[in-house]
Amino acid sequence: MFEPDDLINYELCFPGALTGETEIKCPYCQELLTVPVNDPLGEESYACCKCDGVFSVDWAEGSVKYERPEK
Repeated sequence: MFEPDDLINYELCFPGALTGETEIKCPYCQELLTVPVNDPLGEESYACCKCDGVFSVDWAEGSVKYERPEK
């Protein structure tokens, strides 16, 4: 039998797999962003709407890559 909790667990393992989007914090300004997830096992790039910082997320690894701001 299908349990509703299964959807939540699946979404935690593969962000955006069910809804097509997920929330992530901008690595520059910590703004909470809702971003589209086209491939829950791939890598995608995003730009923050608050600080214009650009970063990429590897959904399979669960890692965020970005350039450190120059001081």
